[in-house]
Amino acid sequence: MKRFLPLLLALVALAGAAPARAASPDVGGQASKLQTLYREIGVQRAGPAPRANEDVERAGRRALRQRGDTRLYALWRVLYAYKSNHVDQAFKDWIATVRATARADDDAELTTLAEMMEAAYELETRGPSGVDDARWARFLEGSGREIGLMAGVERIRLLARSGRWTQASQFAGELFEDLEERGSIARPLLAEAHQVHSYTLSEIGDKDGALDHMAEAARLDERDAFYMRKIERLYDIAYTAAELGEIQAAERFADMHHRMSAATGDQDLLTWDQNLCAVIADARDDPRAVLRCLVDAGPALAAPRDRVSVSMLRLRAKALARTGYAARARADLAVLDQAPPRAARPDPIGRLLVEAYIANAEGRGKDAFALFDRWRATHAREASATQAATAAQISSALEAELRAKRSESRRLTAEVELTRRLAQATGVIAALMALLVVGGIAWALYMRRAQANLKDARGRAEAASDAKSSFLAVMSHELRTPLNGMLGMAQALRADDLGSGQREQVDLLIDSGETLLVLLNDILDLSKIEAGKLEIAPTAGDLVQTVSRLVNGFQPTAREKGIVLSFNIDGDSPPCLMFDVVRVRQCVANLVSNALKFTSEGRVEVTLACALEPNSGRQSVRLTVSDTGIGMSSATLDKLFGAFTQADASTTRNYGGSGLGLNITRRLAELMGGSVNVRSREGEGSLFTLRFMADVAEAPAMAVPAEAPTAAFELDALTSLGGRRVLVVDDHPVNRRVIRLFLEPFGCELVEVENGQEALAAVEAEAFDIVLMDVNMPVMDGLEATRRLRADPRWRNLPIVALTADVMSTQIRTCLEAGMDAHVAKPIDMRNLLTILAQVVVAAQARTAARARKVAAG
Repeated sequence: MKRFLPLLLALVALAGAAPARAASPDVGGQASKLQTLYREIGVQRAGPAPRANEDVERAGRRALRQRGDTRLYALWRVLYAYKSNHVDQAFKDWIATVRATARADDDAELTTLAEMMEAAYELETRGPSGVDDARWARFLEGSGREIGLMAGVERIRLLARSGRWTQASQFAGELFEDLEERGSIARPLLAEAHQVHSYTLSEIGDKDGALDHMAEAARLDERDAFYMRKIERLYDIAYTAAELGEIQAAERFADMHHRMSAATGDQDLLTWDQNLCAVIADARDDPRAVLRCLVDAGPALAAPRDRVSVSMLRLRAKALARTGYAARARADLAVLDQAPPRAARPDPIGRLLVEAYIANAEGRGKDAFALFDRWRATHAREASATQAATAAQISSALEAELRAKRSESRRLTAEVELTRRLAQATGVIAALMALLVVGGIAWALYMRRAQANLKDARGRAEAASDAKSSFLAVMSHELRTPLNGMLGMAQALRADDLGSGQREQVDLLIDSGETLLVLLNDILDLSKIEAGKLEIAPTAGDLVQTVSRLVNGFQPTAREKGIVLSFNIDGDSPPCLMFDVVRVRQCVANLVSNALKFTSEGRVEVTLACALEPNSGRQSVRLTVSDTGIGMSSATLDKLFGAFTQADASTTRNYGGSGLGLNITRRLAELMGGSVNVRSREGEGSLFTLRFMADVAEAPAMAVPAEAPTAAFELDALTSLGGRRVLVVDDHPVNRRVIRLFLEPFGCELVEVENGQEALAAVEAEAFDIVLMDVNMPVMDGLEATRRLRADPRWRNLPIVALTADVMSTQIRTCLEAGMDAHVAKPIDMRNLLTILAQVVVAAQARTAARARKVAAG
């Protein structure tokens, strides 16, 4: 096996690089394009290198002696060069100089330029989170034409880094036209616009298009670009050529980059040059050349503090492992583990590959194969995940995948049924031919084959069902994790003292997130119903109170639309019944929500009636929801209860919705032994009737108190949670931040750790009142950590609340079986979290008091 493993490793490495090469079919055209570009820009790159960025400083001093638009554009070039190349101190010094000049000359445009470039600096250093659309709108539309053109370059960058690539491309096209129309004064601005847009195209996989824009930028600034900008142009072209597999061209540009960087004597530029050399060597699949490129980079790699040093250290670790230096490769991985998070995002996929090479170098072939298998699977998942640009696109992909899985399940089920019937027919034929020896032998062989086919078909059907369940669990987790950060931060923002406009924006953010969460829950419910995994769980409850509170919750929506929403009881109030409160609320909520959505004026009436069935002794429940809305045609009624269907395309366009609510309502009613019917006439409104059966409860339900006002709720939470020490165990920093924002206002003292192993150490070292435990974490997950805590008598009564984005019933049951006291689903709702925490604290106090009484009683 060892003899063939190196060949396998090489093939896997080539496979990993294949998609990048396959993405650009015109290989010959790219090579020719790169050759032409090299000839065009090669001569003008050979000028002498300035020391200490003297060319930039000289241009800045000259700009200060000018006036009008000439000064404005010249100072922009200086600020942009220092900002883009991260020469931080020089950038800040020139910002101060521009502000001072603006005050002295009373030049409002120069003041706005300084403000705009400071915002651009925040975008460069902090990413899109530091700059919002509203801030850029002022620069783009309210600060004059010139500032608007300059801000346009940063707008392309903001849109691309926010994942809005279509908008970025459209905006770039419009900006190119405006800059070309502006003339020669805007030529440097046009060059930078092409350069920034090339990054957008590179991110979405259009390397060929990115190269075209890089080439255009290089041609535009051929005569008067600053030396540092020329070097950056060369770096980008060489890097992209390597990604395209044009190694020879990449090496030519890299050689030019090396000569220019060496001429400056600037250590930062030389470090970037070493990284470029290593990147191209890695693309050439030459690990020894990678090590030669990085031979002088030792001091910078001993303690990496920025993106380029982390990149070089990763390349060196991989090259060392591939060339047999396993121990040194491990040492590099250990150093990478200590790198600050701001230096670079983690690269678990690349790490798996390096560890596989290390295992191979150490002669552990079996481990190497296992690691490569994990790398392949993880690489495939990550490649799929990166294609999801927005939550809407993820939802669309999820719906399409669900439809495909259902179609496959139906096909496999049909195959199973066909095989079963064939087996039955074969049995009859075999019985008729039992007297014939040859027929008996043929029958036996055929039956064996049929049974094998049946087993195989059943296995494929079960595998398809398991794959769908696994897919749903993963997608639920991956969607709920970012939703938790978004909704949690929004809830915390809403508690702050906001202006009316800001509060409206936060409310819109929360509404949008909750809409996506409802869609996700609907899809999961539909899948569980189809798989037969959704169970009705009746409990004793007050049906009148349940429906009344639900209807009252829709009153603000009704008042906003000017609609009268009422709830009536037809006949006597029903007794305490056994029904699934959650599912009944879900059905009624879907019907009331639809009635309000499709009614613009008039009334929506909800009526409850119950009657005793004499034969069964059960209560027959009838809930009707009538409206005076748009109504429906007979053609619409025929398809109304199908999944992902609505009246027509205009319904979705005008009223929104996924088309799942009524389908789920009908299926839930059937599970409760009932049905949903509708009568409607177009233009006159609709009447929906929900029927189901319910047993009479033996004991009355406990009264559920009405929801308290916010102030009283916060007082109760403060009383229960004030001064409590809470251990937050979650590997995601955004999730920990959300919990801190929720609990700190109530006087809780929080301690944060990132995995189960750290949680065990923290509990051992300090006393805590509550543990909030994420389930899926590296090193040690929350389930294992909980089991270990419960195994120790000291922590058996410590309240532990599960936090997980996986809301499948099997996951919740697993959490409780592991010893957790309660479960809070992500995205976390603040009121729900505080309520559950108060409940587990009270329960823990009750257990402690009971144990104390037992000890006192002897």
